[in-house]
Amino acid sequence: MLGQDGGSKDRSPVTQSPGTQPPVFEKPDKPARVREPEQGSLLGGFLSWALAGRTSAWLTSAALHMGIVLGLSLLFFSLQKKEQIELTVIPSILVEDSVDFLLDANSASSDGLELPSPPERTVGSTDSATTIVVTPPSLEGLEVAAITPLPTAMTIEMTSPLKIKGGGFSGRKLGNRRDAALAGGGTAASEAAVEAGLAWLAAHQWEDGSWRFDLEACPQCGGHCRDSGYFRSSTASTGLALLCFLGAGYTHQDGPYQEVVQRGLYHLSESMSITSHGGDLRDRFMGAAGGRDPGLLAAVDLVRGQGDNMYSHGIAALALTEAYGMTRDVDLKGPAQEAATFIVNAQYDDGGWRYSPGFETPSDGDVTVSGWQVMALKSASLGGLKVPYETWLRLEAFLDAMQREDGQYLYKRGGKPTGSNTAIGLLCRMVGGWPLTQAHLRKGVAKLGTERPDRNHMYFNYYSTLVQHHAGGAGWQRWNPRMREYLVKSQATEGHERGSWYFAEPHSAQGGRLYTTAMAIMTLEVYYRYMPLYREVALERE
Repeated sequence: MLGQDGGSKDRSPVTQSPGTQPPVFEKPDKPARVREPEQGSLLGGFLSWALAGRTSAWLTSAALHMGIVLGLSLLFFSLQKKEQIELTVIPSILVEDSVDFLLDANSASSDGLELPSPPERTVGSTDSATTIVVTPPSLEGLEVAAITPLPTAMTIEMTSPLKIKGGGFSGRKLGNRRDAALAGGGTAASEAAVEAGLAWLAAHQWEDGSWRFDLEACPQCGGHCRDSGYFRSSTASTGLALLCFLGAGYTHQDGPYQEVVQRGLYHLSESMSITSHGGDLRDRFMGAAGGRDPGLLAAVDLVRGQGDNMYSHGIAALALTEAYGMTRDVDLKGPAQEAATFIVNAQYDDGGWRYSPGFETPSDGDVTVSGWQVMALKSASLGGLKVPYETWLRLEAFLDAMQREDGQYLYKRGGKPTGSNTAIGLLCRMVGGWPLTQAHLRKGVAKLGTERPDRNHMYFNYYSTLVQHHAGGAGWQRWNPRMREYLVKSQATEGHERGSWYFAEPHSAQGGRLYTTAMAIMTLEVYYRYMPLYREVALERE
């Protein structure tokens, strides 16, 4: 048994070398002395932006409030930590309303599939719509000290001994994407829907590079899109949006949205707090309107550990680790490793993760929060970053405790199995190295294969699509055309909402239209976002 209920064993965190500090960006007195940055790097983009005199006012605010935070930390250090506020961004619910409709025979054909050109970055038309001005800030070499390595016997890359073929990013390469979509079951219509969704996201990016669930506050939207969300974590919303661009093969170095992706990555990296446990991507100021520092109250929340949760960290960490894994940009390696290290140290003694890190509020893990952390660690491993072997062993024990004999998975100890949790648990088993012949995995996949896409619950649809795609077979052949055509036909086609989706269910209101749009886009990207784990797909260009 790796842990007991309500208890926490003493585990020393994976640490950085002394002296690691958050990045400080300064405008040089003499721009001519700045070395010419490399073309296409995050560092180069930021230097150009800074030398143009467009640095933000956050430096002054940061210096002032750092003093406040340090003072308050002395005041609150000896106080007992309060229970973490449990804000669930996208929890699981039972699948109730399934999709079942007649398919247009022509719509399912993938003959002649061509990747459409990205649409113009204007979505719909309104009299008061704001024109987007893309300002390309970039990350200035957030180099952090290397983490202290564990003994060699206790560290491995995920691919050994948890070795599996597939699951990589090669399908996302722009030269491979068409072939992967054709081989996997995509159509010209589904690819056009992806591109329209990305155009909508680009049109709703904030000037600081972030995305927000609150569309009413978005200067580029101003509430012209219905179904605005209210969850205030900018790292969660920015991470979700970036995952959509990365899933389509569009990075800060390649594709038509380089500046958009670059600005988003900069926002995540700037939002990271470097701690002794790694890089924390929970939004420090999520209680502030527009993401601005509200002053003393935010500082108090930061010291007390209140506010954002591990959902946000896992989503943002997944975006950073994917971006690094796809580009191997040296400016991203430090932030990506720090984000992964924080996940490692946040793991509970039972092997799972929940709303707050285990070193803050020891508790039992849950499957939904754990799913994002596992995928971020998987991407970190694909990029050659360090993930301790012990982390995977603890995860295995946690999944064993959540698994039922019939292959379904619970939400947490004492909970009930649901379609979403079963899909997440199965996906974690797959990326953790279980062969498709494993008895419990086979049972779970078979059970999931009897389900149909849900009309509103995109969280279930997203994870089930990933599992069915990896498993293949008759279940995937039934699921894919239903899911694909439902999303193609339900996408908004008019006005400022053009290219987006919204599905009303009890929990989608928190993330609103931006959340459901991101989940729909990633679901349609399934054919190339991760290559199949259990079968090989021949691509023309590697």
